[in-house]
Amino acid sequence: MPFVVAFPIPMMANLGSPDVMELHLLDAWSHLREMRFLILLAVVAACSLQVSHAFKIAAFNIERFDAHKVDDPVVLNLLIRILRRYELIAVQEVMNANDTAIKRLVEELNVATGLPYNLLISDHLGRGSYREKYVYIFREDILKPTEWYHYDDGCENCGSDSFLREPFVVRFSSLTTGLKDFVLATIHTSPDYAVLEVNALYDVWEDAKQRLHTENIMILGDFNADCSYVTARHWPMIRLRQDERLQWFIEDGGDTTVSTNNNCAYDRFVVSGAEFLNALIPETAKPINLQKEYGLTYAEAKAVSDHYPIEIELRKDELYNGQLFGVDSSFGISGGLSLNGVCDCAGVDFASCDGRCGAYSRTFPCSCNASCTSYSDCCTNYLAFCKP
Repeated sequence: MPFVVAFPIPMMANLGSPDVMELHLLDAWSHLREMRFLILLAVVAACSLQVSHAFKIAAFNIERFDAHKVDDPVVLNLLIRILRRYELIAVQEVMNANDTAIKRLVEELNVATGLPYNLLISDHLGRGSYREKYVYIFREDILKPTEWYHYDDGCENCGSDSFLREPFVVRFSSLTTGLKDFVLATIHTSPDYAVLEVNALYDVWEDAKQRLHTENIMILGDFNADCSYVTARHWPMIRLRQDERLQWFIEDGGDTTVSTNNNCAYDRFVVSGAEFLNALIPETAKPINLQKEYGLTYAEAKAVSDHYPIEIELRKDELYNGQLFGVDSSFGISGGLSLNGVCDCAGVDFASCDGRCGAYSRTFPCSCNASCTSYSDCCTNYLAFCKP
């Protein structure tokens, strides 16, 4: 229905002299201009409201996120400006073990927005001294995590696990989107074994389908899936890319990095399930160039991260009635411990890198990690199995 406004026009009878008539006409014209301005403001406000209520999911590798970033007021302010764009954010490279920095970031986000964000935190994942956490930051009033687990990728102690940092899988219930139930699996692959780990994400997808009884799954995060880590010749051997039931977002050759020296689409969304795919708004998947979006210098953007966030938008529920979830009294939800597989090491050939890429221990007879060539202690088949 067209938007119609009736403007009061003074009656032409008994207006008196021409000068008086002119004054009445000028007054009517002034009133008309004022009304048009008010209508314009209403339209702008409505458009702004519509944009602010768009449901967006993001993945963001915040390079080595720790207390240094929240202690820097400029970086903290930029992170809040970025995160407030989204209802749900999957963060990689959260470094500090006690979670104080990431909790403080979300607390500051809540103060800045007046909205109840909470966070779900994975185990401290990795081999050796370098470890990370995955964190889901979410609008607690409209989203609820209902199930979560770390993917069981094999025995870390034996070196037979598939990922340096196994994916953290979470099921969400959503009030405001047409898609009410969906699963996210967050990953930050090892650049040294990106081909093998991106391929192994296919097993994560299969496992999530069987465990959670749904096809509506998105794998998201820093795949390191471009440039020298995953090249054109590798794609045919990557099952996650070859299965037609899985749709990739963020095109090859796109740029999800702050660096001015390359154009690498390291960060990706991969989605399955007809309901999930239909729920996505076309052409909304993109990296957010921080320099252009916020008018930053290269140094300012790099202080935040070496990666751009990537985002994608879900269709809203047109029948949403304003219902909200209750806010949990606990702030910062623990995702529990990673199981790291069954670790009896029965049948494991410690002299082979077959299924053990990245394996290292002083007790192993040889190594399958990226630095073994520097120390001349690689297993004899390291290149054959770990450098496709």
